[in-house]
Amino acid sequence: MRKLLLAIVSLSASFLLPLPALAALQVTLTPSVASPQPVGTAVNLTAAASDSNPGTLTYRYSISYGGVTRIVRDFSQDNSFDWAGAVSDGRYVVQVTARNNTTQQTAQKSMLFQLTSRASGATPVVTASANPLVALLSAPACQKGNKMRVRFGLPGGAFVVTDWRACNPPSSMNIYVAGMRANTRYVMAAQTIGRGGITTSPAVSFTTGDVPANIPVVVPVVPANSHSSLADKVLVSGFVGQQSVAVAYPEATDLSGNPLWYYAAFNDPTQTRGLLTRVLPGGTMLVLANGVNSQDATTQLQILREIDLAGNSLRETNATRIREQLNAMGLVSNCTVGGSICAVTAFHHDAIRLPNGHTLVLGTEERMYPTGTQGATSPVDILGDVVVDLDENLQVAWFWDAFPNLDVNRAAILGETCAPGLRACPPLFLAPIANDWLHCNSIQYTTDHNLIISMRHQDWVIKVDYQDGTGDGHVIWRLGAGGDFSIVSNDPYPWFSHQHEAAFESDGTFSVFDNGNTRVADNPGTVENSRGQIYQIDENSLTATLLVNSDLGVYSSALGSAQLLSNGNYHFLSGHIDSGPPFSQSIEVLPDGTINSRLQAAPPAYRSFRMPSLYAPPSS
Repeated sequence: MRKLLLAIVSLSASFLLPLPALAALQVTLTPSVASPQPVGTAVNLTAAASDSNPGTLTYRYSISYGGVTRIVRDFSQDNSFDWAGAVSDGRYVVQVTARNNTTQQTAQKSMLFQLTSRASGATPVVTASANPLVALLSAPACQKGNKMRVRFGLPGGAFVVTDWRACNPPSSMNIYVAGMRANTRYVMAAQTIGRGGITTSPAVSFTTGDVPANIPVVVPVVPANSHSSLADKVLVSGFVGQQSVAVAYPEATDLSGNPLWYYAAFNDPTQTRGLLTRVLPGGTMLVLANGVNSQDATTQLQILREIDLAGNSLRETNATRIREQLNAMGLVSNCTVGGSICAVTAFHHDAIRLPNGHTLVLGTEERMYPTGTQGATSPVDILGDVVVDLDENLQVAWFWDAFPNLDVNRAAILGETCAPGLRACPPLFLAPIANDWLHCNSIQYTTDHNLIISMRHQDWVIKVDYQDGTGDGHVIWRLGAGGDFSIVSNDPYPWFSHQHEAAFESDGTFSVFDNGNTRVADNPGTVENSRGQIYQIDENSLTATLLVNSDLGVYSSALGSAQLLSNGNYHFLSGHIDSGPPFSQSIEVLPDGTINSRLQAAPPAYRSFRMPSLYAPPSS
């Protein structure tokens, strides 16, 4: 009896205990179309979150397939994501994680979504994409261990091929086909390679659509000829809207100026200054875009995104999300007037893909320094740079901070400053004006696992100890006037200045686009043009021999690129030619420095590439 009474008392007491509180943060996830859908269908995913606690709500989207989970957008204030980049049929797990930035509480919602095959039988199926110059070819599943590509071209004409893709049975194979002219009929087929050689499917046809009326016009003012590198027949130009050009967007053309591809998302005034940084093997690209981040209201160049040829976003992160992770790694930011450090305020100029699948991206860092720094008569805001190493989920794995590794008292050579609204300036957080100390504009990963970084406002290219994320970040050498190398040249002003796209080429030489701003400033009243330069670099003796010093016939005060072509010629971009409204020229130069051809466009271009196809980017 006593035990029974104790049990009753205990049970009664349990009813008096407070009930567990319901989770304050809750989230729902809604797709724009119901599952299942064919591969290539655009699905808008929208999350709705509620929280009884105050704080900014942010959203991370991830997709799981075949046992692998990938973040497709890291925490952002944007609650929706357009998912259309999947190219395998099967079952996907789509998940959104909502987070309260103040409390750091999270809530998840997952759903299953089935993508179905478009292909049946032996004949592929071709489907139009959102881009009128891009088709999706869908072929039946192929044998594990084999590979597939698409062969396409004009009826009766030469063919172009995509890269080979590994077969992934039982899924069908789906490949975006790009590099086609507008309003033109093409034939295409799937090719499979295995032990028995290459087999080709029955052909299907596809007719491309029209291009926007405002697509940049590329004109061959000096046409390609028999001396040109005709194998590198595709020109990809990263056109940018600046000042008088409100809208300009990335485009690919042939050597006659016919459009072959463009990135439609940047055909938008809100994306002015958006950049295409690199074309990647397999037909994807890295871009820097304007958009919302995970913390504040800044939108300028806050987004790092990988896209496919149809323009679909494959994965994405943002500047303040990177800043959060840098804070946790010891680079602590206090991004407000009265603060001392703010990193990363924006992405800028370059993002590259490494052989291990990681991505390196440039970010701006602000630091306040005391009176006297760089000759300042009061406390001074100085802009530097951070190189951030992101893993395959775009999470920070390593970073290089310029401030502790360089002499901050070596001011910008021409005294450049940044203020809100000025071209190529990032958002400012610590002061209304800042010294633009470095203005880094390109990164290269070297064969010895280090980094080459072009520092425009220092007139230097430096090599940094990286070692695949185990390096200590020290500067190994500095190339340029006042650096560590002696130069072999009879030119009265041999060194580059305010350069762009400095890199070792596949033949071991070193190419750079010499804008020449310092040379122009040092020689008032004389005609000084930008130059395409090729050096032989001896890292042991610290000697630079100037092999090619091509006067490009125009002066480009900003922007530009350099590239070795497959036949031994060179490609240089004069990206911002200043005679009247700014325009750009992609110039082919013979090995002796003689100009061979020019392609001209009205918009400025940040960077341009010559390639055999959209699936085979330059190696450097």
